[in-house]
Amino acid sequence: MKRHSIILLVLFCAAEIMAQQQLTRGILIAIEGIDGSGKSTLAQNLFALLQKKQFDVLLTKEPGDTTLGKKIREIVQTQDMPITPAAEYLLFAADRAQHFSELIVPALAHGTLILSDRLSDSSLAYQGYGRGLDIGMLKLVNSWAMTTVVPHVTIFVRVPVETALDRARARGRLSAFEKQDFLRNVAQGFEEIYANRTDVIVLDGTLSQENLATVAVEAIEQWLKNNSILVH
Repeated sequence: MKRHSIILLVLFCAAEIMAQQQLTRGILIAIEGIDGSGKSTLAQNLFALLQKKQFDVLLTKEPGDTTLGKKIREIVQTQDMPITPAAEYLLFAADRAQHFSELIVPALAHGTLILSDRLSDSSLAYQGYGRGLDIGMLKLVNSWAMTTVVPHVTIFVRVPVETALDRARARGRLSAFEKQDFLRNVAQGFEEIYANRTDVIVLDGTLSQENLATVAVEAIEQWLKNNSILVH
């Protein structure tokens, strides 16, 4: 009886392994957009859908998904003390360096599909276009902090600034980044950053959360197939 139970357990585990979607390598997907675009909700819904589809998936975010990052997130979101644009960016860069070292690089090595709510393009849009910092310098420091790793594909949730601000106001207190003129510059920044990129999936952020997640997961699966990432 004991031997029979062990055999059943082995068969069950084998079936679970067979059912899991296998990737040829780890994949990093960035989810980007202005504050109020719905990207964080999309990230959570995508994570749930991909888990149901038996992917080995990790949901993470910037800033704030490491112990150090949580402290940095509190500083940059509230900005209770004066912070220069350069200092603000370097705080994000410090979070990014810790994030990649502690979470992203190991997960990629493990063959995991990673969803990151924000990555380096957010710094280009917010601190570059929004704060006026030198884009070339931001790219250089980003590359160093990320150990030259870049997202394989980026999902950009596009939404009108007015819609994003209405959503932000409905949540209550606005963050340090949710000011109309500033957010317009950031939105324009994202548009210019992605204008000639072929590694970006642009989605309509005015869709319902359910429809947006469905469109996104279909786009991801198609991208994986087109790039021969899924093991058949």
